[in-house]
Amino acid sequence: MIRLPLFDSARRHAAIAAVLLILALALGGGGSPSPDSELAIELLAGVAALAWLWQRGAIRVPTDGKLWLVAAAVVLLPLIQLIPLPPSIWHALPGRATEVAALRLVGAENSWQPLTTSLPRTLASLLAVMPPVILLLMTGALRPSERRWLVAATVAMVLLSALIGAMQLGGGESGPRFYDQSPPSLVLGFQANRNSTADVMLIGLLALAAFWAGRDRTPKRPPSLAANAGLAGAAAALIALACILTSSRAGLLLLLPTLAAAWALVADTEQRPWQRFLPAIAAAGFVMAIGALLLGHNPAIERVAARFSMTDPPRELLWDRTVYAIGQYWPVGSGMGTFVPSYLAFEPLEDLDPSVPNRAHNDFLELTLEAGVLGLALLALTAALVGWMAYRAWRDRPEDRGQVGFGFAALGIIALHSLADYPMRSISLASLAAVAAGMLAAPPRPRREQDHVKA
Repeated sequence: MIRLPLFDSARRHAAIAAVLLILALALGGGGSPSPDSELAIELLAGVAALAWLWQRGAIRVPTDGKLWLVAAAVVLLPLIQLIPLPPSIWHALPGRATEVAALRLVGAENSWQPLTTSLPRTLASLLAVMPPVILLLMTGALRPSERRWLVAATVAMVLLSALIGAMQLGGGESGPRFYDQSPPSLVLGFQANRNSTADVMLIGLLALAAFWAGRDRTPKRPPSLAANAGLAGAAAALIALACILTSSRAGLLLLLPTLAAAWALVADTEQRPWQRFLPAIAAAGFVMAIGALLLGHNPAIERVAARFSMTDPPRELLWDRTVYAIGQYWPVGSGMGTFVPSYLAFEPLEDLDPSVPNRAHNDFLELTLEAGVLGLALLALTAALVGWMAYRAWRDRPEDRGQVGFGFAALGIIALHSLADYPMRSISLASLAAVAAGMLAAPPRPRREQDHVKA
């Protein structure tokens, strides 16, 4: 039995969840082009789940039924697509004529086949959602004081990513990179591309604000408070600067709203005059000023500015072709993880070039292609459940508004960026989204309160 002897039972569970989140952020940023690291985090998530279940005492599970429905919706979609269907059914599915003709060549056209057009790809998608689902349930099973461990782990990993990004930016071609497909001379941290890194940094800003909002308010020496405020401000400036240096246009567009949300989280939980925030404001301003002086004519900054003068016709064309492919598989979809073969099957000859689009650069379009009407229905259900949890949490748990605001704002960032990219296809970002959703779930009542209710 796995034991963490230095911690009590509650802290052991929090430590297991925090370690899994750290591993997901460190290993889950490569996406489907990096199957080795994805497999590693999937196996480690299984180990973490076993460690969680083997702890002494009653098994800790979420008590909020809505969170279980969210987890079921995520897992149910690829599971349904893997169920074998008789030939009389799958032959009639849209977009399957080519598959029927191919199997007829080997005399297997009457075999049972799943709803998905590629069983291995959909199975891989099912395995990829397991780490986030496990983190979702773990977060929901923790009490607010224990969930703070996950907020702290997020802040620590984001700051580490920013420091690694500084080495990547300064090292150029020889800088540390974790994935072969990653471009050099960019702040990427543990992620494979700039957009994912920008999302991680933005969520890190929210986590930093939530951590500050949830700190111990026992009266302490004023110098200690001022020092902590200055440190928090410097950390926020470092994360914001790292977000800028990713050269992600979406990251830059979302930076100011994120900073406003982070400020709102802190201000909502403070009972002090605004002057008490001067150390944080001064530290943040100092770091940003130094960064501006050092990077004023830096190629990375010039590259960021240049990207805003660029149009993106390839992405618009990609969306148009994806919409056409959706029509060929509607209403059942082609199967989770099958975007590439499904898109290429209907790509016009005049659009062919050596590059292969690996994603639709719009998660909602890609979900519609792969999951059809069922996927959209489950997405709507999930959004409704998460929205209801957020409303109830904000209304009923004012003492936890730092965590609740973090969760809702983080999900908002991911949803907005999904309009032009694919953040939820990264295990790292999907894990952060899972933790964010788990923060909204009603926490388990303390044991004494449960005993009182039973009595």
